[in-house]
Amino acid sequence: MLKIVILRLIYLIFYLLVIIARKFSKDEIENSEISKIFIRFNNSIVLKRCKNIPVNRVSILLPHCIQNYECPLKVTSKIENCKECGKCKVGDIIGLQKKYGVKAKIATGGTLARKFLKETKPKLVIAIACERDLVSGIYDAFPMSVYGVFNKKVNGPCFNTDLSIEEIESVLKKLR
Repeated sequence: MLKIVILRLIYLIFYLLVIIARKFSKDEIENSEISKIFIRFNNSIVLKRCKNIPVNRVSILLPHCIQNYECPLKVTSKIENCKECGKCKVGDIIGLQKKYGVKAKIATGGTLARKFLKETKPKLVIAIACERDLVSGIYDAFPMSVYGVFNKKVNGPCFNTDLSIEEIESVLKKLR
């Protein structure tokens, strides 16, 4: 119990630092560095807490901007609607589902993300998102174990973003 209280306090301090940096810093890099430190700290704690979790109790939560913008298929309702054409990483996530037995969901926002987590009740969530959404999502989900992975904004924010399949798979392998 005391451990949870101390961790909550540390998370609150980090979260406040991120908010202060966003508010007063004109340099986006400074904000980014604080977010990266918070995510590294969080991920190290999560990996220690989740060492013996069965992989089939892991859920992967993805932002809708991972899907190719021009794709006519609706994968937010069901990720398996993807035809795995290779124009985005959704097909690779389906591959991880098949290989490891994890559940994956593409959410268009926090409400859908919370609904998915409430339904699946995972022991560990691997969440992929932009810095702002990832930091606030991890903070909001505490004490749930959420491992954070920044998405890559290769075409700008919220448009055809990318992710590291290798980083996600690395986390899954550590649970074995």
